[in-house]
Amino acid sequence: MRTPPLILIVDDNPANVEILQMRLAANNYDIITAADGEAGLALARDKQPDLILLDIMMPKMDGLEVCRRLKGDSSLTFMPIIMVTAKADSNDIVAGLEAGGDEYLTKPVDHAALVARVKSMLRIKSLHDKVIEQSNQLKIQLKTATKIQSLFWPDIPKLEGGSQLWALSVPATYVGGDLYDIIPLPDESFLAYVADVSDKGVPAALIMAALSTKIRSEARIQTEVDGLLESVNNSMHSLISEEGFFATIVLVRYWSHSGKIQFAVAGHLQPLWITENNIGNLPQSNGISLGVKPDVKYEKKEIFLSPGESILLFTDGVIEAQNDDNILYGNDRLVRYIKDKQGPPWGTGLLDEIRCWRGSAKANDDLTILEIWRDH
Repeated sequence: MRTPPLILIVDDNPANVEILQMRLAANNYDIITAADGEAGLALARDKQPDLILLDIMMPKMDGLEVCRRLKGDSSLTFMPIIMVTAKADSNDIVAGLEAGGDEYLTKPVDHAALVARVKSMLRIKSLHDKVIEQSNQLKIQLKTATKIQSLFWPDIPKLEGGSQLWALSVPATYVGGDLYDIIPLPDESFLAYVADVSDKGVPAALIMAALSTKIRSEARIQTEVDGLLESVNNSMHSLISEEGFFATIVLVRYWSHSGKIQFAVAGHLQPLWITENNIGNLPQSNGISLGVKPDVKYEKKEIFLSPGESILLFTDGVIEAQNDDNILYGNDRLVRYIKDKQGPPWGTGLLDEIRCWRGSAKANDDLTILEIWRDH
Protein backbone atom coordinates (compact mmCIF):
# COMPACT_ATOMS: atom_id res chain seq x y z
CA MET A 1 0.00 0.00 0.00
CA ARG A 2 1.21 3.49 -0.83
CA THR A 3 2.26 6.15 1.66
CA PRO A 4 0.06 8.16 1.76
CA PRO A 5 -2.73 5.87 0.46
CA LEU A 6 -4.30 6.69 -2.91
CA ILE A 7 -8.11 6.91 -2.91
CA LEU A 8 -10.30 6.99 -6.02
CA ILE A 9 -13.67 8.79 -5.77
CA VAL A 10 -16.17 7.87 -8.49
CA ASP A 11 -19.30 10.03 -8.47
CA ASP A 12 -21.21 11.99 -11.15
CA ASN A 13 -22.15 14.78 -8.71
CA PRO A 14 -19.35 17.40 -8.55
CA ALA A 15 -20.60 18.72 -5.18
CA ASN A 16 -20.39 15.24 -3.62
CA VAL A 17 -16.92 14.74 -5.05
CA GLU A 18 -15.73 18.05 -3.67
CA ILE A 19 -17.02 17.30 -0.18
CA LEU A 20 -15.47 13.82 -0.09
CA GLN A 21 -12.22 15.11 -1.53
CA MET A 22 -11.89 17.90 1.04
CA ARG A 23 -12.66 15.62 3.98
CA LEU A 24 -10.21 12.94 2.89
CA ALA A 25 -7.48 15.38 1.91
CA ALA A 26 -7.71 16.80 5.42
CA ASN A 27 -6.61 13.36 6.63
CA ASN A 28 -3.57 13.41 4.32
CA TYR A 29 -4.82 10.98 1.67
CA ASP A 30 -3.98 11.37 -2.03
CA ILE A 31 -7.16 11.68 -4.08
CA ILE A 32 -8.06 11.03 -7.73
CA THR A 33 -11.59 11.34 -9.14
CA ALA A 34 -13.80 10.15 -11.98
CA ALA A 35 -17.18 11.58 -13.04
CA ASP A 36 -18.87 8.41 -14.32
CA GLY A 37 -18.68 4.65 -14.12
CA GLU A 38 -16.73 4.05 -17.34
CA ALA A 39 -14.09 6.64 -16.43
CA GLY A 40 -13.91 5.24 -12.90
CA LEU A 41 -13.37 1.70 -14.20
CA ALA A 42 -10.60 2.82 -16.54
CA LEU A 43 -8.89 4.90 -13.83
CA ALA A 44 -9.11 2.06 -11.29
CA ARG A 45 -7.44 -0.34 -13.72
CA ASP A 46 -4.77 2.19 -14.66
CA LYS A 47 -3.86 3.56 -11.21
CA GLN A 48 -4.95 0.62 -9.01
CA PRO A 49 -5.74 2.82 -6.00
CA ASP A 50 -5.61 1.59 -2.40
CA LEU A 51 -9.31 2.30 -1.88
CA ILE A 52 -12.33 3.24 -4.01
CA LEU A 53 -15.37 5.27 -2.95
CA LEU A 54 -17.94 4.25 -5.55
CA ASP A 55 -21.34 5.87 -6.07
CA ILE A 56 -24.05 3.39 -7.09
CA MET A 57 -26.30 5.63 -9.24
CA MET A 58 -24.26 6.98 -12.20
CA PRO A 59 -24.66 7.42 -15.97
CA LYS A 60 -23.00 5.18 -18.64
CA MET A 61 -22.20 2.46 -16.12
CA ASP A 62 -23.60 2.23 -12.61
CA GLY A 63 -21.46 1.52 -9.56
CA LEU A 64 -22.70 -2.05 -9.24
CA GLU A 65 -21.38 -2.96 -12.68
CA VAL A 66 -18.09 -1.17 -12.05
CA CYS A 67 -17.72 -3.14 -8.83
CA ARG A 68 -18.52 -6.46 -10.52
CA ARG A 69 -15.93 -5.88 -13.23
CA LEU A 70 -13.19 -4.83 -10.83
CA LYS A 71 -13.79 -7.73 -8.45
CA GLY A 72 -14.02 -10.15 -11.37
CA ASP A 73 -10.65 -9.12 -12.85
CA SER A 74 -8.07 -11.49 -11.39
CA SER A 75 -5.21 -9.48 -12.87
CA LEU A 76 -5.89 -6.57 -10.50
CA THR A 77 -4.57 -6.25 -6.99
CA PHE A 78 -7.02 -6.18 -4.10
CA MET A 79 -8.76 -2.78 -3.96
CA PRO A 80 -11.36 -2.35 -1.19
CA ILE A 81 -14.55 -0.71 -2.44
CA ILE A 82 -16.89 1.37 -0.29
CA MET A 83 -20.27 1.63 -2.04
CA VAL A 84 -21.95 5.03 -1.63
CA THR A 85 -25.73 5.21 -2.05
CA ALA A 86 -28.19 8.07 -1.80
CA LYS A 87 -30.73 5.71 -0.29
CA ALA A 88 -30.72 3.96 3.05
CA ASP A 89 -32.74 1.21 1.39
CA SER A 90 -31.44 -2.17 2.53
CA ASN A 91 -31.94 -3.54 -1.01
CA ASP A 92 -29.34 -1.09 -2.36
CA ILE A 93 -26.94 -2.04 0.40
CA VAL A 94 -27.41 -5.77 -0.25
CA ALA A 95 -27.00 -5.28 -4.00
CA GLY A 96 -23.75 -3.40 -3.44
CA LEU A 97 -22.34 -6.08 -1.16
CA GLU A 98 -23.42 -8.86 -3.54
CA ALA A 99 -21.64 -7.05 -6.39
CA GLY A 100 -18.42 -7.33 -4.39
CA GLY A 101 -18.46 -4.16 -2.31
CA ASP A 102 -16.56 -4.39 0.95
CA GLU A 103 -18.34 -1.66 2.90
CA TYR A 104 -21.03 0.98 2.35
CA LEU A 105 -21.94 4.57 3.21
CA THR A 106 -25.27 6.35 2.79
CA LYS A 107 -25.73 9.94 1.67
CA PRO A 108 -25.53 12.48 3.10
CA VAL A 109 -22.18 11.08 4.20
CA ASP A 110 -21.37 11.61 7.85
CA HIS A 111 -17.81 12.86 8.27
CA ALA A 112 -16.96 10.63 11.25
CA ALA A 113 -18.43 7.55 9.54
CA LEU A 114 -16.50 8.34 6.35
CA VAL A 115 -13.14 8.61 8.11
CA ALA A 116 -13.79 5.53 10.25
CA ARG A 117 -14.76 3.32 7.31
CA VAL A 118 -11.86 4.55 5.18
CA LYS A 119 -9.38 3.81 7.97
CA SER A 120 -10.95 0.37 8.51
CA MET A 121 -10.75 -0.55 4.81
CA LEU A 122 -7.18 0.72 4.52
CA ARG A 123 -6.17 -1.47 7.48
CA ILE A 124 -7.64 -4.45 5.65
CA LYS A 125 -5.82 -3.40 2.48
CA SER A 126 -2.54 -3.14 4.40
CA LEU A 127 -3.00 -6.58 5.97
CA HIS A 128 -3.90 -8.10 2.61
CA ASP A 129 -0.80 -6.61 0.98
CA LYS A 130 1.39 -7.99 3.77
CA VAL A 131 -0.10 -11.46 3.32
CA ILE A 132 0.54 -11.29 -0.44
CA GLU A 133 4.11 -10.14 0.16
CA GLN A 134 4.72 -12.96 2.63
CA SER A 135 3.14 -15.44 0.21
CA ASN A 136 5.46 -14.29 -2.57
CA GLN A 137 8.47 -14.60 -0.28
CA LEU A 138 7.34 -18.10 0.70
CA LYS A 139 7.04 -19.10 -2.96
CA ILE A 140 10.59 -17.93 -3.57
CA GLN A 141 11.78 -19.91 -0.55
CA LEU A 142 9.86 -23.00 -1.68
CA LYS A 143 11.36 -22.78 -5.16
CA THR A 144 14.78 -22.67 -3.53
CA ALA A 145 13.80 -25.66 -1.38
CA THR A 146 12.75 -27.52 -4.54
CA LYS A 147 16.20 -27.00 -6.03
CA ILE A 148 17.85 -28.10 -2.79
CA GLN A 149 15.68 -31.22 -2.57
CA SER A 150 16.60 -32.15 -6.14
CA LEU A 151 20.19 -32.50 -4.92
CA PHE A 152 19.10 -35.54 -2.92
CA TRP A 153 18.21 -37.49 -6.05
CA PRO A 154 21.22 -39.67 -6.94
CA ASP A 155 22.70 -40.23 -10.37
CA ILE A 156 21.41 -43.42 -11.94
CA PRO A 157 24.38 -45.82 -12.18
CA LYS A 158 25.19 -48.03 -15.16
CA LEU A 159 24.85 -51.65 -14.10
CA GLU A 160 26.63 -54.77 -15.25
CA GLY A 161 25.24 -58.10 -16.38
CA GLY A 162 22.43 -56.69 -18.51
CA SER A 163 20.75 -55.07 -15.53
CA GLN A 164 19.09 -51.65 -15.71
CA LEU A 165 17.71 -49.17 -13.19
CA TRP A 166 15.39 -46.17 -13.48
CA ALA A 167 13.85 -43.95 -10.81
CA LEU A 168 11.92 -40.70 -10.53
CA SER A 169 10.18 -38.73 -7.77
CA VAL A 170 7.52 -36.09 -8.43
CA PRO A 171 6.37 -34.01 -5.42
CA ALA A 172 2.71 -32.99 -5.23
CA THR A 173 3.75 -29.44 -4.30
CA TYR A 174 7.08 -27.62 -4.30
CA VAL A 175 8.73 -30.12 -1.99
CA GLY A 176 7.63 -33.55 -0.87
CA GLY A 177 8.15 -36.38 1.57
CA ASP A 178 8.87 -39.14 -0.94
CA LEU A 179 12.42 -40.35 -1.25
CA TYR A 180 14.53 -42.77 -3.22
CA ASP A 181 18.25 -43.46 -3.22
CA ILE A 182 20.84 -45.77 -4.78
CA ILE A 183 23.90 -46.61 -2.68
CA PRO A 184 26.81 -48.60 -4.18
CA LEU A 185 28.44 -51.17 -1.87
CA PRO A 186 32.03 -52.50 -1.89
CA ASP A 187 31.05 -55.98 -3.16
CA GLU A 188 29.55 -54.44 -6.36
CA SER A 189 26.01 -54.86 -5.11
CA PHE A 190 23.98 -51.77 -4.27
CA LEU A 191 21.19 -50.70 -1.96
CA ALA A 192 18.11 -49.02 -3.41
CA TYR A 193 14.94 -47.92 -1.70
CA VAL A 194 11.73 -45.97 -2.00
CA ALA A 195 10.38 -44.26 1.12
CA ASP A 196 7.35 -42.15 1.96
CA VAL A 197 7.25 -39.77 4.92
CA SER A 198 3.81 -39.13 6.41
CA ASP A 199 2.33 -35.75 5.49
CA LYS A 200 3.49 -33.52 2.64
CA GLY A 201 5.26 -30.22 2.17
CA VAL A 202 8.12 -28.68 4.12
CA PRO A 203 7.92 -30.78 7.36
CA ALA A 204 7.89 -34.01 5.35
CA ALA A 205 10.77 -32.78 3.19
CA LEU A 206 12.88 -32.03 6.27
CA ILE A 207 12.22 -35.49 7.69
CA MET A 208 13.00 -36.93 4.26
CA ALA A 209 16.40 -35.21 4.38
CA ALA A 210 17.09 -36.63 7.84
CA LEU A 211 16.05 -40.12 6.74
CA SER A 212 18.25 -39.98 3.64
CA THR A 213 21.27 -38.90 5.68
CA LYS A 214 20.68 -41.59 8.32
CA ILE A 215 20.33 -44.42 5.81
CA ARG A 216 23.54 -43.44 4.03
CA SER A 217 25.49 -43.22 7.27
CA GLU A 218 24.14 -46.54 8.60
CA ALA A 219 24.79 -48.29 5.25
CA ARG A 220 28.53 -47.90 5.86
CA ILE A 221 28.17 -50.14 8.91
CA GLN A 222 25.16 -52.35 8.22
CA THR A 223 24.50 -53.58 4.67
CA GLU A 224 21.98 -56.33 5.47
CA VAL A 225 18.58 -54.90 4.61
CA ASP A 226 16.80 -56.10 7.74
CA GLY A 227 19.55 -54.94 10.10
CA LEU A 228 19.80 -51.60 8.32
CA LEU A 229 16.09 -50.95 8.79
CA GLU A 230 16.33 -51.86 12.48
CA SER A 231 19.13 -49.34 13.05
CA VAL A 232 17.42 -46.60 11.06
CA ASN A 233 14.09 -47.21 12.80
CA ASN A 234 15.60 -46.64 16.25
CA SER A 235 17.17 -43.38 15.11
CA MET A 236 13.96 -42.16 13.44
CA HIS A 237 11.87 -43.09 16.50
CA SER A 238 13.94 -40.80 18.72
CA LEU A 239 13.71 -38.05 16.11
CA ILE A 240 10.08 -37.97 14.93
CA SER A 241 7.83 -40.12 17.15
CA GLU A 242 6.81 -37.33 19.53
CA GLU A 243 5.62 -35.19 16.61
CA GLY A 244 3.52 -38.04 15.25
CA PHE A 245 5.46 -38.48 12.00
CA PHE A 246 6.53 -41.81 10.55
CA ALA A 247 8.00 -43.14 7.32
CA THR A 248 7.34 -46.22 5.22
CA ILE A 249 10.08 -47.82 3.14
CA VAL A 250 10.91 -50.76 0.90
CA LEU A 251 14.67 -51.44 0.80
CA VAL A 252 16.41 -53.79 -1.64
CA ARG A 253 19.96 -54.98 -2.12
CA TYR A 254 20.75 -56.05 -5.67
CA TRP A 255 23.58 -57.98 -7.31
CA SER A 256 23.48 -57.05 -11.00
CA HIS A 257 25.50 -59.98 -12.36
CA SER A 258 23.34 -62.69 -10.77
CA GLY A 259 20.00 -60.90 -10.47
CA LYS A 260 19.89 -61.68 -6.75
CA ILE A 261 17.65 -59.39 -4.69
CA GLN A 262 17.26 -59.20 -0.94
CA PHE A 263 14.56 -56.89 0.37
CA ALA A 264 12.76 -55.78 3.51
CA VAL A 265 9.62 -53.69 4.00
CA ALA A 266 8.62 -51.29 6.78
CA GLY A 267 4.94 -50.38 6.52
CA HIS A 268 5.28 -49.78 2.78
CA LEU A 269 3.46 -51.12 -0.25
CA GLN A 270 4.96 -54.44 -1.31
CA PRO A 271 7.10 -54.18 -4.45
CA LEU A 272 5.89 -55.88 -7.63
CA TRP A 273 7.88 -58.72 -9.17
CA ILE A 274 6.99 -58.61 -12.86
CA THR A 275 7.55 -61.81 -14.82
CA GLU A 276 6.54 -62.08 -18.48
CA ASN A 277 3.90 -59.35 -18.26
CA ASN A 278 2.44 -60.82 -15.11
CA ILE A 279 2.81 -60.35 -11.38
CA GLY A 280 5.13 -62.89 -9.78
CA ASN A 281 4.54 -64.50 -6.40
CA LEU A 282 6.79 -62.28 -4.30
CA PRO A 283 7.51 -63.46 -0.73
CA GLN A 284 5.76 -61.14 1.72
CA SER A 285 8.03 -59.09 3.97
CA ASN A 286 6.34 -57.52 6.98
CA GLY A 287 7.35 -54.79 9.39
CA ILE A 288 5.83 -51.65 10.86
CA SER A 289 6.67 -48.14 9.65
CA LEU A 290 9.87 -46.42 10.71
CA GLY A 291 9.61 -44.21 13.78
CA VAL A 292 6.48 -45.74 15.32
CA LYS A 293 8.22 -47.71 18.09
CA PRO A 294 11.79 -48.76 18.88
CA ASP A 295 13.48 -52.16 18.68
CA VAL A 296 11.43 -53.49 15.79
CA LYS A 297 12.59 -56.59 13.88
CA TYR A 298 12.21 -56.69 10.10
CA GLU A 299 12.06 -59.64 7.71
CA LYS A 300 14.60 -60.16 4.93
CA LYS A 301 13.34 -61.98 1.82
CA GLU A 302 15.19 -63.06 -1.32
CA ILE A 303 14.40 -63.59 -5.01
CA PHE A 304 16.34 -63.83 -8.27
CA LEU A 305 15.48 -61.73 -11.31
CA SER A 306 15.69 -63.67 -14.55
CA PRO A 307 16.31 -61.93 -17.90
CA GLY A 308 13.18 -60.00 -18.91
CA GLU A 309 11.97 -59.66 -15.32
CA SER A 310 11.62 -56.56 -13.19
CA ILE A 311 11.02 -55.46 -9.63
CA LEU A 312 8.98 -52.26 -9.25
CA LEU A 313 9.10 -50.12 -6.11
CA PHE A 314 6.60 -47.27 -5.74
CA THR A 315 4.80 -45.04 -3.26
CA ASP A 316 1.05 -44.80 -2.74
CA GLY A 317 1.00 -41.72 -4.96
CA VAL A 318 0.69 -44.23 -7.82
CA ILE A 319 -2.39 -46.18 -6.76
CA GLU A 320 -4.00 -43.19 -4.99
CA ALA A 321 -3.66 -40.81 -7.93
CA GLN A 322 -7.06 -39.18 -8.48
CA ASN A 323 -8.61 -38.05 -11.75
CA ASP A 324 -11.03 -35.17 -12.33
CA ASP A 325 -13.88 -37.28 -10.92
CA ASN A 326 -11.89 -38.04 -7.72
CA ILE A 327 -11.57 -41.71 -8.70
CA LEU A 328 -8.41 -43.48 -7.55
CA TYR A 329 -6.13 -45.16 -10.07
CA GLY A 330 -6.06 -48.21 -7.83
CA ASN A 331 -4.38 -51.61 -7.72
CA ASP A 332 -6.55 -53.20 -10.40
CA ARG A 333 -5.59 -50.63 -13.02
CA LEU A 334 -1.94 -50.99 -12.06
CA VAL A 335 -2.05 -54.77 -12.56
CA ARG A 336 -3.98 -54.36 -15.82
CA TYR A 337 -1.42 -51.86 -17.08
CA ILE A 338 1.45 -54.27 -16.41
CA LYS A 339 -0.35 -57.14 -18.14
CA ASP A 340 -1.25 -55.02 -21.18
CA LYS A 341 2.11 -53.36 -21.75
CA GLN A 342 5.35 -54.81 -23.02
CA GLY A 343 8.41 -54.59 -20.83
CA PRO A 344 10.79 -54.31 -19.22
CA PRO A 345 10.84 -51.51 -18.30
CA TRP A 346 7.35 -50.69 -17.07
CA GLY A 347 8.07 -47.72 -14.79
CA THR A 348 8.49 -44.95 -17.36
CA GLY A 349 5.26 -45.92 -19.10
CA LEU A 350 3.49 -46.14 -15.75
CA LEU A 351 4.44 -42.55 -15.00
CA ASP A 352 2.88 -41.44 -18.30
CA GLU A 353 -0.16 -43.60 -17.54
CA ILE A 354 -0.66 -41.88 -14.17
CA ARG A 355 -0.33 -38.42 -15.70
CA CYS A 356 -2.88 -39.33 -18.35
CA TRP A 357 -5.23 -40.75 -15.70
CA ARG A 358 -4.94 -37.65 -13.56
CA GLY A 359 -5.81 -35.35 -16.47
CA SER A 360 -6.29 -31.76 -15.30
CA ALA A 361 -6.68 -32.76 -11.64
CA LYS A 362 -3.97 -31.54 -9.30
CA ALA A 363 -1.61 -34.11 -7.83
CA ASN A 364 -2.97 -35.16 -4.44
CA ASP A 365 0.18 -36.93 -3.25
CA ASP A 366 3.89 -37.26 -3.96
CA LEU A 367 4.70 -39.99 -6.47
CA THR A 368 7.90 -42.05 -6.67
CA ILE A 369 8.78 -45.04 -8.84
CA LEU A 370 12.00 -47.07 -8.89
CA GLU A 371 12.48 -50.06 -11.18
CA ILE A 372 15.27 -52.62 -11.49
CA TRP A 373 15.16 -55.03 -14.42
CA ARG A 374 17.25 -57.39 -16.49
CA ASP A 375 17.25 -57.21 -20.26
CA HIS A 376 16.09 -60.19 -22.28
